[in-house]
Amino acid sequence: MTDDIDLAGYLLDLLDPADRAAVAARVAADPELAARLAALRAALPPHAEHEPPAELALRTVARVAEHVVATEPRRPFQPTPVGVIAADVAPDRVRRLPVTDRPEARALGGRFRVEVLVAAGIAFVGVGLASTFVMKVRERSDVVACQSNLMTLHQGLTGYADANAGRLPQVGTEAYPVAGSFVAALADAGQCPVGFRAACPAAGGVPVADARAMATTAVGYAYALGHRGADGALLGPRRAADDENDLIPVCADIPLGAAGAPHAHGQNVLFAGGHVRFATVPTVGVNGDDIYRNLLGRVAAGVDRADAVLGVGSDRP
Repeated sequence: MTDDIDLAGYLLDLLDPADRAAVAARVAADPELAARLAALRAALPPHAEHEPPAELALRTVARVAEHVVATEPRRPFQPTPVGVIAADVAPDRVRRLPVTDRPEARALGGRFRVEVLVAAGIAFVGVGLASTFVMKVRERSDVVACQSNLMTLHQGLTGYADANAGRLPQVGTEAYPVAGSFVAALADAGQCPVGFRAACPAAGGVPVADARAMATTAVGYAYALGHRGADGALLGPRRAADDENDLIPVCADIPLGAAGAPHAHGQNVLFAGGHVRFATVPTVGVNGDDIYRNLLGRVAAGVDRADAVLGVGSDRP
């Protein structure tokens, strides 16, 4: 079922064309969903369809202050009593209260300041809520677009495995020495999907034609470095079979916190079985181990097949 985040993304035009078309089709076929969409459109803040204009909160406060000054009821001036003046005291020696110290002035100024502060709070909270809502919808849209990109990559991996006895591209060889050349191996075998960009759409990407350029950079996805066999030989990843674990990660976004990480709260991970999951932590290996380091704590090939390690750019097994 389409949730409110998808509907909000549809309203704000933050979905990719395929997802937007899917939501539009559901709305057209479901009157209840159409009603939810209409209610959400009515509930959106006035500026939610666009980026909040610069200094919106400050301009709002200024307008509120202008309104308060223009509409504040004017009280007739009444001199403040200064007490009985003794006969032997000269009038020019009587201390007069400054205008801002008079009770009526304090009451007017105090109320004015309170109303402006309340208006400022409402303005800042409103703009903050609208900005936060837009950011969350965009982040969700980026995650979904990235998952779709990884599923497209899996189609190419499936074709490669079919032509190579179930094996996936292996890095650490003379032809494909580093993790960044994983997609180059896929492209050379004619198994890279048409138009595929080897990176999360939210972070841009490197076209397949330039996949070899990724060998010396830290952009794009992270790819399986393989593992060491009992004799120490380097072995590449394999497609999951009926008698093997399909939860071995073969590709993921670059690690959270690294320069160029596309998502703010985690990373998408593609597993050998063909499914993609968004994980907020890197410990999503078969045994709950870190997918970016092997069991020895190194960015290198795993110590066994279950110890899957993903490397980026120039990382070597």
